[in-house]
Amino acid sequence: MKRKWKACLCIAAFLLAVLPVSASADSGPKPQITIQVQNAPPGTCCIDLQTFGSPKEDWFDNLEWNHIDRSTLDKDMVVALENACPSDRHYVMLHGTNAPVNFEQTSDNNATFGYFGVPNIFWIAVYSAETGQVLVSETQFRDQLQQSYTIDYLTGEVRAGSAMLSYLKQFASSLLPTLLLEGILLLPFGFWDRRNARLFLGVNIGTQLLLTVVTAVCMRIGMPFYRYLVFAPLEFVIWIIEAVIYRKRLQTRRETAHPIVYALCANALSAAATLFSVHMIFPWV
Repeated sequence: MKRKWKACLCIAAFLLAVLPVSASADSGPKPQITIQVQNAPPGTCCIDLQTFGSPKEDWFDNLEWNHIDRSTLDKDMVVALENACPSDRHYVMLHGTNAPVNFEQTSDNNATFGYFGVPNIFWIAVYSAETGQVLVSETQFRDQLQQSYTIDYLTGEVRAGSAMLSYLKQFASSLLPTLLLEGILLLPFGFWDRRNARLFLGVNIGTQLLLTVVTAVCMRIGMPFYRYLVFAPLEFVIWIIEAVIYRKRLQTRRETAHPIVYALCANALSAAATLFSVHMIFPWV
């Protein structure tokens, strides 16, 4: 019985590691933009994002954040990018942002920008070492927490990815860490039992669906989900829902088991993991 539970948690951990979802160490879905360049010239393309505002000294240096040595950047590329950036804009990677951005160039023509500094309004800038030119797209509006874009280097046309796929990735990136964290917590509370497996999975799938819907709505109306105005009340509602269900349905032979306390601790652990980097490291939220 315990082996089956351990197997389920191992599967969740494996899926968390290999699936293309942006579940970072502090858990929960994070803003993300994925760029793919089509019909690009031979060689590597450098991809960056332009967004509103002039650089400030107290902004995060996203190159340093991602362990990229600024002195190793191609000088011709830097000059070309600077010349292609209007005075009322700045680059996410080259100039920095007021919150950190994780960057990964996954191939010659693909790049991913993630974490709290990802902009909602931006322009895609693509530099080709082959031509020495910079292509800058029309204004793009991110209306999903995690969104992908394809830009045609020949025409400059930009196509946004599937909204359904984006929401599925967001749901997975939230569900898998939650199952792992809260599943492990079942053991010390005495609820590590096959009888509770379906209940545990059903409750968490339902609450994570609620989380996905709320974050989608927040993006649509332009409200940052990770403001306490949204996050804290939602976590409280989820705790009430889980506490009521667990109080009535969780089964155990331990006389001192406390399902309501488990629900509180499980949600507190998940919420603390999600907000740790925000509250402790990024006081601007």
